[in-house]
Amino acid sequence: MQVAAEDRSIAVDYFTFSPSIADFLRSASLIINHAGSGSIFETLRFGKPLIVVVNEDLMDNHQSELAEELAADRKHLFCARPQTLCEIIDAMDLESLVPYMPGDALPVARLIDNFLGFRTDR
Repeated sequence: MQVAAEDRSIAVDYFTFSPSIADFLRSASLIINHAGSGSIFETLRFGKPLIVVVNEDLMDNHQSELAEELAADRKHLFCARPQTLCEIIDAMDLESLVPYMPGDALPVARLIDNFLGFRTDR
């Protein structure tokens, strides 16, 4: 879908399901996504600006906890609710974002392997 606004245009891709969104993430200049942890971290690894929209209907509201931590305290993304999305887009300062640096999971994997009795000489 192409949307023209004065002298700017924007291409919007959206879908309900895709087996892989890597190609979309690679080519995007801004990503607006739901606040699931897998989607958040997959997007952050691409180094793209990210707005996550929290699903407030979840029972334990775990999406909100993660999104707010990564937005307010870590400055890796912007956090919105459906009713605040337009406001966040208008106010966002992309220069304020801090790049996400993934941790090294190998030490944890080795501890788990060792605990379970698997070889850890990798």
